Amino acid sequence: MGGKDLLRTLAVTGLLLVTACSAADPNPDDRSEGSLRTELTDTERVLLGDAEERLIAECIREAGFEYRLDPVAPREKVPERRFGLDDVDWAREHGYGLADTAGTGDRGGKSAAPKSSQDRYLAGLAPSRLAAYERALNGTKPDAIVVPAPGRGEIFTAADGCRADARRALYGDLRKWTEAKATVVNLAYLTYDDVVAEPRYTKALADWRACMKKRGLDYPDTSRAVGAVAKESDSRTPEQAREREVEVAVADAECNRSAGLARTGTRLQKEHVRDAARRTYARQTRYYTQAVTTALDRARAVTETG
Repeated sequence: MGGKDLLRTLAVTGLLLVTACSAADPNPDDRSEGSLRTELTDTERVLLGDAEERLIAECIREAGFEYRLDPVAPREKVPERRFGLDDVDWAREHGYGLADTAGTGDRGGKSAAPKSSQDRYLAGLAPSRLAAYERALNGTKPDAIVVPAPGRGEIFTAADGCRADARRALYGDLRKWTEAKATVVNLAYLTYDDVVAEPRYTKALADWRACMKKRGLDYPDTSRAVGAVAKESDSRTPEQAREREVEVAVADAECNRSAGLARTGTRLQKEHVRDAARRTYARQTRYYTQAVTTALDRARAVTETG
């Protein structure tokens, strides 16, 4: 099913929110600079993901395949740690989260979670049917759309297939949306070096180091502390490794909080991201803002009637 067919189906079944001004792609000039979006809330992210999955499921089923929507298990909230860990309670319970990471299989620990019912369905398909399913889902040319991703090179995506159709139904022009998203989600990465070079940040980092050193922990930053703890774990029993990890992580979090390191970094990053969104990447951010606003309305219509 093509993108136009999917939109037509949604409109007929009442799943696509229709307003007087939504027939065309989002207008990137509709938003003022003061209301530009550079991120989604957790609730919005779940809503958009759910709507996309429902649209994909409808499309795949019309192509003659099954697409089982398994309930998504809630994920534990993990503190943001771009500028170190300042959640002392979380550190007391999880340390740096090294054991949690190992449990996912990322560090050679336990195996991954059991396969979903959709995975089991796909495993039962004959090779030719599986290939046809993959074409229906992911399109015929995975690099039909190639866009720049600032600081990351280029990214590519298909222009046809159920996944592309679902995203087009939610966000409008797929090339513009892919470029806008690739830019906006990278703004924190693009501005990171400028943030950590700010005098306010380097002062907070120096205060963190001094606090840690008073506790006998001499690390230049949190990432080095985590690396050292992980390396030490190889020569310790699991109990000893856990105790040491929690000890260092709690000290790290307490020093981070007293120095205001994460607070300062987060505040500065918001300033730098906002400036980049308004200036260097204004075109992409305006499109992203309007596309997300429109997509949220469409997603609510999809999930409320699906």
